[in-house]
Amino acid sequence: MLRYFKLYAIFFKANAMRALSYRRVRFWLYVFLTGLESFSIYIAIVILFNHVTNIAGWTYNDMLVLIGVFMITSSLSWILFKGGISELDGLLKRGDLDWLLVKPVDPQFIVSTHRMDLEDAGRSIVGIFIIFAGLREAPVFETIIRLPVFFLTLICGQIVLYAVMLSVKTISFKSIEGWATNAISWRFHDLARYTTDIYRGIARLVYTFVLPLVFVTTVPVKLLTQNFDIKLLAAALLAALMSFVVCRFIWKMAL
Repeated sequence: MLRYFKLYAIFFKANAMRALSYRRVRFWLYVFLTGLESFSIYIAIVILFNHVTNIAGWTYNDMLVLIGVFMITSSLSWILFKGGISELDGLLKRGDLDWLLVKPVDPQFIVSTHRMDLEDAGRSIVGIFIIFAGLREAPVFETIIRLPVFFLTLICGQIVLYAVMLSVKTISFKSIEGWATNAISWRFHDLARYTTDIYRGIARLVYTFVLPLVFVTTVPVKLLTQNFDIKLLAAALLAALMSFVVCRFIWKMAL
C-alpha cells in the first residue's frame, strides 16, 4: 500500500510540473476560469431564492453549503481521478493501455491516477468561501465537532463517484467511440449540485441504491449542518464499500 502512496506522489509531482512548466499564465488563468464557472452556480442559487424560501425543506444557507460541497467534490474528482479515467478510450484506441498493463502495479490504479487536472483547484477555493457563507449563522463549536464525520463521508462520496465513472467508462472496451461515456458520468455528477430530497418515487430509489448519488453531496452536507445520524454515516460507508467492490468486478471483467 505504501508504494502506491509513493507512486501517487510521483504522479502528482509530474502533473504539477507539466501544468506549471510552460506558460504559467495559462495555468493560473484556467484556475481563475474554473473558479468563475463555479461562482456562476452561486449566482443561480441567489436568483432562485429571490422567488422561493426553501427547496424540499432546504433553506438558502443549506443550499449554499450544498453547492459549496459540490464544487469541492468536482475539484477533487478532477484532481484525483476524473482526468485519467476520461482518457481510457484514448488509451485503448492508441494502444497505450497495453504499455500500462505490463507495469508492475495494478493497471486500474495507473489508469485512474496518471493524469491529474490540478487547474481545477479553483473550484475548491470558491466552494470553501461559499460553504463559509452558508455556515455563517451555524454554531461554531457544533460545526467543528461535525467536521471529522463530514470529511469521512466526503471521502465516501468520492469513492462512489469514482466507482460510477469507471464502471460507465468500461464501455470503451466494447466501443471505439467511448468519449460519449464521459458525458454520462459528468451529468451524473452535475445532478449532485441539487439535494436528492427533491426526487420522488423511482428516481429517489435509483439515486439512493442503484446510482447512489445521495452520498456524493447530500449526505455529507446533512451530517455537517444537522444533528449526527449514525444511520447516514453507516449507509455512506456501506455505499462506498459496495460501489468500489462492484466497480472492481466490472473493471476486471472488462479488462
